[in-house]
Amino acid sequence: MELRHSVNEKDMNEALLDRGFQTEFVTMEFNASPQWHRNLEILYILNGHAVVGMDGKKYCLEPLDFIVIDSGKVHDVVCGMPRFMGICIRISKKYMRKYIPDLELLKFSCNSESITEETQEAYMKICGYMKELTVLYMENRQSYALRCNGIVLEILAELVDHFSEPMAESMSVTDLGKFSRMEEICNYVEEHYMEAISLQDAADTLGLNKDYFCRFFKQNMGISFINYLNRVRISHIYQDLIHTDESIQEIIERHGFLNQKLFYQKFKEIYGCTPRELRRVTKDNPYIQ
Repeated sequence: MELRHSVNEKDMNEALLDRGFQTEFVTMEFNASPQWHRNLEILYILNGHAVVGMDGKKYCLEPLDFIVIDSGKVHDVVCGMPRFMGICIRISKKYMRKYIPDLELLKFSCNSESITEETQEAYMKICGYMKELTVLYMENRQSYALRCNGIVLEILAELVDHFSEPMAESMSVTDLGKFSRMEEICNYVEEHYMEAISLQDAADTLGLNKDYFCRFFKQNMGISFINYLNRVRISHIYQDLIHTDESIQEIIERHGFLNQKLFYQKFKEIYGCTPRELRRVTKDNPYIQ
C-alpha cells in the first residue's frame, strides 16, 4: 500500500483554512517533538505502532487503534521502526464552531485504554470510519473530498456525543490567553532553533522576565524550555538522518546541537536507537521516500 507522506506546515494550514480540516496519510517520518496546536487532532494506526506522550502519560497505539489529541494539549509522537503507517486528521476549532457555537466549553478525550462498555460501540464506529477513509483514498475517486468531508463530520458527531465533557467557562477563557502566548513561543523556536538560543533570548523576544518565562513554559509544556528546544532540534536531525547522506556530525551541527554527548543520550532516550542504527534500519525502507 503506498500512502502519502507528511505535508508541510503551509499545505496543512491552507487545507484547514479551505475545508476546515486536513486528512493526512502518514508514514514513518511522523515523529514529532513536544508540541501543541489550536486544532483537534486524531491519529489512527494502520500498520506498525506509535507511542503518544500526553498529560504525563505514554499511550501505546497498535494497528487499528486511534487517539484524540485536544487543542492546547502538549504531546509528542514517536513511531515504531521500521514500519509505520497511519492517518492523521486535524480539524479546525473554527470549523467545528459552525456546528457547535459553545465548542470552547467542551474538552475531548479518547484513546483505546480508556474505552468503557458504554463507549465501546462509538469507538468501534469511529474505527470503521477511519477504514472507510483509507479505502476512499486508495480508490482515488473524484468524489473523494465530498465523501471525506461527510466521514469527518460523522467522526466529529461521535466525539461530541460520547467523548466530550463540559469545561468551566473561566478555565477556557484563561486557556485562550495561554494559547496565544504559547503559539508565539513555539513559532519563535521553529524559526530560530538552528541558532544559539538562550533562555534570556526567548524571554526578551516575548517581553517577559526570564524567571517568569521559565515557570510559564514549564507549567504549560510540561518540560523546561531548554529541553523543548533540544527536542525540536533532535526532531529535525531525525528527518535529515533518514532523508540525506550527510555525515551525522554535519547534521548535528547544522541544527544547532553543540553538546554531542547530550545529543546522543537524548536521541537514544527518545528513539531507542543510535543515529547510526536508525540509518541502518531505514535504509531502502519502502515506507520512506
